[in-house]
Amino acid sequence: MPVAALHLAQCGGSATRAELLQVMTAGTLASALRSGEVVRRRRGVYGLPLDGEVGRAAELDAALSHRSAALHHGWGVLSRPPSPELVVDRGRRVRRDRTTGVALRYRSLARADVEDHVTTPLRTVVDCARDLPLPEALAVADSAVRAGSVTVLDLARVIPQLPRVGRAPAELVLGLASAAAANPFESGLRALAVQSGGPIWRPQPEIVLRDGSVRHPDVGCDELRIALEADSHAHHKSRGDVVRDCHRYVEMTVLGWCVLRFAWEHVMSHQAWVREVIAAVVDGTRMSDGTSRRRGRDVGGVSAPR
Repeated sequence: MPVAALHLAQCGGSATRAELLQVMTAGTLASALRSGEVVRRRRGVYGLPLDGEVGRAAELDAALSHRSAALHHGWGVLSRPPSPELVVDRGRRVRRDRTTGVALRYRSLARADVEDHVTTPLRTVVDCARDLPLPEALAVADSAVRAGSVTVLDLARVIPQLPRVGRAPAELVLGLASAAAANPFESGLRALAVQSGGPIWRPQPEIVLRDGSVRHPDVGCDELRIALEADSHAHHKSRGDVVRDCHRYVEMTVLGWCVLRFAWEHVMSHQAWVREVIAAVVDGTRMSDGTSRRRGRDVGGVSAPR
């Protein structure tokens, strides 16, 4: 994957010019724009191309929804949907031959749920929470709260109104949503941790090191002193970055924290392995009596990614 598209994918599909120029030259960015790998969403903000998805929704008298709507709203997503995600009211039927190349769902839609053939921010978050896997859904919910498009209070208020179908996973997502997660990569990692060890994980917990400095691992459990780091290309560019990271991780280990580091490829393509590793450390820590915190367990034969 070209560097511009890779960085945008790791950022959830949207990044500023300044963020992109931290990992590539202006010439590389210009080349990506000319080739169509990257598009300019608005002044100073770039993203992955949406390929006229709103127009496609209008043709079908449907609404752009789920991750497609999230991208339209300018939020990050963990992965771009392979085809435009649309929703149409249950009272209508769209001929099958017209739905080629789109992912169409039928839902009850109120007039207030759609604006200009795109589901509203709150409706978009709820749809993702009901229908998508936890890593994908939490990435959207965190992004929406981080962008200020919805608030945690908005999400709490909608929980009692959730329909029975999809209610349990939606409640979990809406209850976990936080603006503290820096990007969808971190949200996806936190979701995998929740699937492995329950909702004990917080985004960006505070750890005071021995010299008094404060560090915030991407995901952490204060109770068990386990920290999870989402290591992206953007934040590990120089030898100085490596030196600072090494110091940080060693100091956290001295304080009794177990630090697990995961690459973007792990979270995207090796989720079973990530869950197994986190579960192994959580189980070993919970079973300890204070003398053997790091005892692991058989991870069920899931091979580590090469």
